[in-house]
Amino acid sequence: MAGSYRILAHTADTGLEVEADTLGSLFEWAGRGMFELMFDLGGVDAARSIEVRVESSQVDELLVDVLSELLYVAESADVVPCRFVATEATATHVALAVGVVPVETAVLIGPPIKAVTYHDLSVERRSDGTWMAHVVFDV
Repeated sequence: MAGSYRILAHTADTGLEVEADTLGSLFEWAGRGMFELMFDLGGVDAARSIEVRVESSQVDELLVDVLSELLYVAESADVVPCRFVATEATATHVALAVGVVPVETAVLIGPPIKAVTYHDLSVERRSDGTWMAHVVFDV
């Protein structure tokens, strides 16, 4: 998985700028970055894996919907996603194999993310074929 993310400063929120070689990697790195804003995931091994499938009409909405679904899964199942592998990825559909650990085994290091926002949202494919996204979270 080739990609990266950079934490963005924002007045009342926090955000990520994500870069990746493929669209699938973009979703993987966005998920990883979002949960690493909240938890220390260094050295954490997934206890089990779940599948997350999301469809949306546009790629930028798909990013919001995927990250929102990951937050929902984390909160409803009391788990922390720590590993992300895109098994399918198009501009309107993504499937992720998500490794999770029980929330009580993860170390909280940042404020909990309440929601994924549409503020300054962008997802674009660059001329060299790589992908870049900008997403802001409500904390």
